[in-house]
Amino acid sequence: MLFPRLPRAFARKFHKTENKRERTIQGQFLIPVPAGSEITDSYPTRVTHGQVMLSHNGTKVLAPVNGVATLTADQKFFQIKQDGSWSTSSKYQFQSYDFSSLINAFDEGALASLDINEMPLKDYFLKFKSNPSFQIVLSPFSRYQHLDFEEMILTSMKEAYSSFIELLKTTFPKIEVKNFFEIPTLKYEHPNGIPEYFLHKQFHWDVKKAKKSLQSNEILYLGAETIYHILRKLYFGEPFTKRHLAVFLVDRKGRMDLEPRQFFLTNGQSLAFIPANLDKRYKIVSFDTVFEAIQPMDVNSLGYFNIYEHYSITLYEKLPAVRKEFSCIDCLECNQYCPTQANPFQLIKGKNEEFDKDKCVTCGICTVYCPAGIDIRKRIEEVV
Repeated sequence: MLFPRLPRAFARKFHKTENKRERTIQGQFLIPVPAGSEITDSYPTRVTHGQVMLSHNGTKVLAPVNGVATLTADQKFFQIKQDGSWSTSSKYQFQSYDFSSLINAFDEGALASLDINEMPLKDYFLKFKSNPSFQIVLSPFSRYQHLDFEEMILTSMKEAYSSFIELLKTTFPKIEVKNFFEIPTLKYEHPNGIPEYFLHKQFHWDVKKAKKSLQSNEILYLGAETIYHILRKLYFGEPFTKRHLAVFLVDRKGRMDLEPRQFFLTNGQSLAFIPANLDKRYKIVSFDTVFEAIQPMDVNSLGYFNIYEHYSITLYEKLPAVRKEFSCIDCLECNQYCPTQANPFQLIKGKNEEFDKDKCVTCGICTVYCPAGIDIRKRIEEVV
């Protein structure tokens, strides 16, 4: 790859949680307020790190730092001005939990499943409280697999990880825990991070059965990024106010630099530091992955980090070529690459009833590989 070496500040790696101090960048933080949110206080007011600021559809949003919070005039954002320094020791400390205290910890930490439609973990676990026959599945992959969370957990949080495995076994003593961590032959390949596809591959179930097992609470599914944040809360005392952001670079010829760049950022933190530390050739940015329709914007308009929406960004030297849709050439590439044989080709031909939507996991592969540039994903969204 023909990329210049970036400044050290831009290429810094993941820190070891148990022996380094986390610090936020002093300044302004901006937190979006979704329509219909329940705001928990009157503003302006002083907030402390981890204090509940709003709840929306059962999900709590916590104050990311200590400071003074105000609502914007249109009440669409919280503005928080951090006052003074804020840091945490983030050292591992064993804690004992029963089911009740575990649920309280999830609630207090505003933890959400990052695998199952960002459902609050408290609500997710409560679905299994009176269910005597389910399985717990621990996946080493995250839904978006923007970073290797398995490696992070096993190298920097090994003790906490072992404690959590024991906690699951004691909390659910009659339930089988299927742990897929530490299996050297298990390699990631898209879409292995999507829960129903992971179950399909590992248990050799058809996709319909995998989906049903998740919807009917026969499987309690925890992916690696979700587990990472569970460990932070249970054994390091850290609520869900930070998330990793992975950064990828693409040159003028469309080649992606695969060197890992990752940041552990605070919710609401300004992203202006990224273009400030970046070679000026990278002018275009998108929060979308290669398996989604790219929504490009100017690199200087990145705005603020949102832990509920942002997990990776891709920066481009030039605007990616717009793929103009042409007529289908009957190459059947979409069917060839479809990992579940859902027959997406029939959607292009207008035979929606012959597309097996029960098999589809909306991974986007068919759209990526279509040589005619047809947005098959959009057609799938219309029928699924």
